[in-house]
Amino acid sequence: MSETAVGYIRLSQDGKSLERQHRDVKEYADAEDFDLVKVYNEGRHASGFDEDRVEYQSLLEHVGDGDVAAVVVPNLSRLSRDRKERLRLLLDLDAANVELHSHELGRAVDLDDDWELVQQSIKATTDDVEKRKEIERSKRATKERIENGYDHGRPPFGLQFDDDGEYWVPDSDFDDALEVISLREDGLSWRGISNEIGLNKDTARRVWERRERYLREVEATQTGG
Repeated sequence: MSETAVGYIRLSQDGKSLERQHRDVKEYADAEDFDLVKVYNEGRHASGFDEDRVEYQSLLEHVGDGDVAAVVVPNLSRLSRDRKERLRLLLDLDAANVELHSHELGRAVDLDDDWELVQQSIKATTDDVEKRKEIERSKRATKERIENGYDHGRPPFGLQFDDDGEYWVPDSDFDDALEVISLREDGLSWRGISNEIGLNKDTARRVWERRERYLREVEATQTGG
């Protein structure tokens, strides 16, 4: 009889999508003949330093019920970036006789092995420190861009960074963004705009919220500024 397992995924910054992570978890579970009853998906906006993540807490509750034999993850950093929290989780799962399997490792973590315990402690600390440094570098870079008057962050729909990577400029979808603004000014509903342009309603709303920025681009183009 197959052992019951649950999975956990969270957006990675290394380019591995949630879809790819889900496939990795499922393929690993299938290879180990686990009965994968659920994959907890934290989505795209959860920090690995946040212990109160909704899906993470649901995972812990599920494991605490005592009917899970294994947890499968793409890699251990998906569970937690905080070294203390990750080590605490590893020890708690071990004490509950729940195996923790990593697709990246290709096996379960074995804390009965003294060297493995040392390695996991070092890896948790390294991941924690490196990620905090990365976050700090990102904050400094954003601060510098703001001080220099440059745009920062992901460009909204219809805009892209210029060749120097400093300012947002219109891209091939810019006319659609202007059409959203025009239709909304005419009183068309979000559903109507979506049907008219073929654009997601949420995207259309975000365009409307940024309408002043889009109209500034039009003005700059007309004046040659």
